[in-house]
Amino acid sequence: MLKELSEVTRRAIVDYLSTSSIDWAGRLQEDEFLARLYDLTSMPSTDNRLRNAAADIHQHRVNWSDWENDWVFYDSRFNLLHVPDEAFLRFLSETVHPVVRPDVDEARILVATYNKELAADGWAFIEVNQISGRPVFAPQKIGQRSQVFDEPTGWQKVDRQLQEVRLRLDTAKSEEQYQAVGLLCREVLISAAQEVYDSCRHFSQDGVTPSDTDAGRMLESFFTSELKGSANEESRAHAKAALRLALALQHKRTADFRMAALCAEATSSVVNILAVLGGRRGRWP
Repeated sequence: MLKELSEVTRRAIVDYLSTSSIDWAGRLQEDEFLARLYDLTSMPSTDNRLRNAAADIHQHRVNWSDWENDWVFYDSRFNLLHVPDEAFLRFLSETVHPVVRPDVDEARILVATYNKELAADGWAFIEVNQISGRPVFAPQKIGQRSQVFDEPTGWQKVDRQLQEVRLRLDTAKSEEQYQAVGLLCREVLISAAQEVYDSCRHFSQDGVTPSDTDAGRMLESFFTSELKGSANEESRAHAKAALRLALALQHKRTADFRMAALCAEATSSVVNILAVLGGRRGRWP
């Protein structure tokens, strides 16, 4: 994938974050911040005494503070100076998210600084939503249709997996890589289903109790229960259609970009519907 954000632009932003008094992790501890973007428990530790990146970062930044404040920008596990544009922009988005940075003035100062540097490469952050009266910013290509990255649902595993779907779709080239996008979409739906399904409230339509990985039955039951009644007929039909499309595309044997992109879009649609019904949109945290 062609990167539009130059290393010059990235380093200018990194230099600002490294030298200013503004903490990139905001009010969160650095391991908490990074856990919103990455599965730290599956990433390696740089310290052979510790089992994974989560323990590594907590030990060296929270307990001991023996790493430099700007360590994250030069850590090869995150590779922020060279990752695809979306991953770098998603990191910046999180630094100004209301959960991370509740001080609105501070968030706007950061956004203004980002935009000053990003303008040279044709990008800018704009306000796309609000949470509890605080702005949510997302990156947009200047002069083109807005490219808004979905506001996080707050389901950390789901958000991480959706980000991975986008990154894999951007970099996939072979049939096997496109098939991998479908497999990851399946994991997204399983994780999302596990977040919303309640066996005491959502009853299977065919009488079969869903297993922990049966996303289809769990989500069908959820939609039928949460969107019951004739007033919700269209919404119920749309939700179930998006689910069926996502499930069907995961198993296509001949995978290409079109199939993988449709699967990713359908999966994202299902997650967004679940987030709305679960009260995760507009009211989270």
